[in-house]
Amino acid sequence: MHTILVSAAITAALATSIAGTALASPATAAPADPADPSSAAAPAERPGSAGQPLRTDEGNGSFDLQSHRGGRGEWTEESLTAFSRSLELGVSTLELDTHLTRDDQVVVWHDDIMTASKCADTAPAFPGDPAFPYAGDRVRDLTLAEILTLDCGYQQLPGFPAQANTTGNRIATLSEVFDLVHGYDARKVHLNIETKVEVAGPAGTDEMAALTRTVVGEIEASGLADRSILQSFDWASLNLTREIAPDLTLAALSSGDAWLGVDQPGMSPNLGGIDIDDFDGSLARAAEAQGYDLVSPVFASVTPAMITEAHAAGLPVIPWTVNEPADIAAMLDLGVDGLITDYPTRLRAILGERGLKLPTAYTR
Repeated sequence: MHTILVSAAITAALATSIAGTALASPATAAPADPADPSSAAAPAERPGSAGQPLRTDEGNGSFDLQSHRGGRGEWTEESLTAFSRSLELGVSTLELDTHLTRDDQVVVWHDDIMTASKCADTAPAFPGDPAFPYAGDRVRDLTLAEILTLDCGYQQLPGFPAQANTTGNRIATLSEVFDLVHGYDARKVHLNIETKVEVAGPAGTDEMAALTRTVVGEIEASGLADRSILQSFDWASLNLTREIAPDLTLAALSSGDAWLGVDQPGMSPNLGGIDIDDFDGSLARAAEAQGYDLVSPVFASVTPAMITEAHAAGLPVIPWTVNEPADIAAMLDLGVDGLITDYPTRLRAILGERGLKLPTAYTR
């Protein structure tokens, strides 16, 4: 069977004109035997692709190797250092998170707060700042100037003993990450940008909309919209993006059946108000119905049936966050189209062992 080679899947999701091979099968480099009918799968058509099937993009590597938070198992998470090292290593996609500051600047940061185990105060942004100290405060309650005083690399992240922490690291803005990609002339690299919405449903609508609109605006201004994906655990953010930027690629995140609300009464606030049981509890069917472009489930929830359903809908499957070699191998054997990992060096080595074409490494 053919393997979809993903930045293939991602490039297919990003492209408006697509032709070629179907999504399918375990990630190995062995090609299909054209003489053997059992080795070929029927082409899967994407919604809106004018009947054209997904194809492998041989010019852009094989499997979608996504560096989670820049590769937090190896370098200080969400740092420009981590994103630089990932580009120099060679990854398909930089995966990152976004929050909005009090003065409406988009910063690249995962947590809702400036977590004290990750960020240490240095000095107030100005003498007598009543908000100081800042560690432990919500990102949304601080200005960019206040956030930039924090040392968010002062120690190795607990639980990641191989991480090379960057002492003195300052939080990056989304525009700085775009500038970094341009600076490396990383023409084949994608960005998977999450809107971190902390309160799903009506109570969080205003914050969700402000963050989503600002992030989308920066993506469109970056010159990298055709290589950017917007992902979210709040599907209302995806729906808003579809309205204001219909050409932007959308990824539906999921934490599993309980989070989706499978077999639970009523609509889920996580899913923009839909009831997953109206789609037989299927992540893929729900995502397809909403017009999303790919699904990104927690890896423990991935099953052969999920992959079959997603591929039948033309949706790549890119699980998170897959770190252990045995788990990586299991996901590859199931036929996923990419992996989000804290250890891009490890995943790259395993892909190389399987004979898959590796993403381009960049230098400045």
